[in-house]
Amino acid sequence: MKNNSANNVIEYISLALILSYFFIHNIYLVMIGITLSLYLININFINKISRTINKNSVIKKDFFKLNGNLAKIKTVPINIKSIKDDRKPTLVETIEELGFIPSIDQNDKQNTA
Repeated sequence: MKNNSANNVIEYISLALILSYFFIHNIYLVMIGITLSLYLININFINKISRTINKNSVIKKDFFKLNGNLAKIKTVPINIKSIKDDRKPTLVETIEELGFIPSIDQNDKQNTA
């Protein structure tokens, strides 16, 4: 019963703020009144969304509590050195660098393909 009377008060306040433009000529009060009206129109939808968000956050918190031991596992960083300089480039890499398919014969200077 208390909630219903609070909604009635907010309805009247939002109407008063919107109609106050004729006397005070302040657009900010009108925007606040419109925002309150939109809130009252969509209050059920907003409550439904907030309940689902709370359920999801509770599930995530429980999941992290259960898997807390997994988060404590120490990891060892691995340094990977580039081995590109040590090996012969593949045909794909050669085509990307040169822009054409090179011939098999190294002495042939013609661009193939």
